[in-house]
Amino acid sequence: MIRKKQTEKPSEWDPPAPSTVYIKIKNIPYETFKTRLNQGLVTTDLDQIRYRLEKHIYCCGVCSKHVNGYCVITNRKAEPGWICKSFVPKEEFIYLDSRPDRKDPAEFRYLSETGLEKDYIESAGARERRHGNEGTKALYDEGVTLYRQGRLKLALEAFDSVLEANPLDFAALFHKGNALLKLKRYEEALEVFERASEINQENAGLWTNLGFIFTKLERFRDSLEAFEKSISLNPVQKNAWEGRDAVIARVRLCEERLRESEEALKKNPEDPDTLFKIGKIHLRLGEQEKAIQAFKKALEIKPENAEAWQFRGKVLFKAGSEKEALHAFEKATRLKPDYAEAWFEKGNAFLKLENLKGAENAFKIAARLWDSKGIKSKAESARDKVKRLHSSN
Repeated sequence: MIRKKQTEKPSEWDPPAPSTVYIKIKNIPYETFKTRLNQGLVTTDLDQIRYRLEKHIYCCGVCSKHVNGYCVITNRKAEPGWICKSFVPKEEFIYLDSRPDRKDPAEFRYLSETGLEKDYIESAGARERRHGNEGTKALYDEGVTLYRQGRLKLALEAFDSVLEANPLDFAALFHKGNALLKLKRYEEALEVFERASEINQENAGLWTNLGFIFTKLERFRDSLEAFEKSISLNPVQKNAWEGRDAVIARVRLCEERLRESEEALKKNPEDPDTLFKIGKIHLRLGEQEKAIQAFKKALEIKPENAEAWQFRGKVLFKAGSEKEALHAFEKATRLKPDYAEAWFEKGNAFLKLENLKGAENAFKIAARLWDSKGIKSKAESARDKVKRLHSSN
């Protein structure tokens, strides 16, 4: 949809005004738009649209008048990334950008919940359900209904039943991951979405939600990669772009604090607290080896820092050094017996080393400690680990 001048000059991009795009996406009369504008209700939306026009996110490829590479209005070949004033958004494009505000807290604003019904239809699990397994289909539908009602624990039970019948059901995994996210059981949600990614790596919403999880776990480099993967699969995603921009801001802040901490370390090279802070920043930036070295040096100076032992253990565990990680977690729990996070990570290390009894004991202690502190979501995660241990035996 490019308006070419009748000259030898190259084609010129003739985008619509942000207000025109807003009116078309929201499907409202101009007078309604003017009223909202005068009330100051559309400023943020217009800024976002202007940003998307500049980034060529609103482009010919997402216009309903773009057919087989040509614009049916101008009858010209549409160049990638361009858009004209005749822009008419596709139905799914309108849905993505004009869905009603969720009732979830603001912290869930990047969570992707769109396109699930299509995934359900296309997934291998859905095909099996269509071919006669009505009981499983009914369970799936019940889970979706419960999820939308906010009855998340009951929804999880329904999706688990579906997955018992078919562990490769992508749509059930996606919904289960979202339910765990809303319950703030981020480590479990990560496991579920990673399983889902082995089935379907081309689902943009999956990568958006992985980006959201990594942000919650303060793994900002991983988060940035996930959001960018999502955008590469589907550039028309408000939540993925906003999530990416937010993570970039967090990365820049980490880099700034790292520079400040390194300057402070030059004045006092033996300050264990500064070394510990540097280790945590490296961890957030995905710089595992630098984090290990910083924690190691901090502990050489101040070996009674339980939190530093726990963080060192997490990095070692991720690097595949389970025995060293277990040693670090044990040091953390000896120094601080009520350190629930260290007990939980200790359970994961025992599990990896196939010490099931040790894992069960560590997870139970973590659950009790989190319960005593009123952190119910994490306590539930630990109890779920125990349940899965029993079900696998």
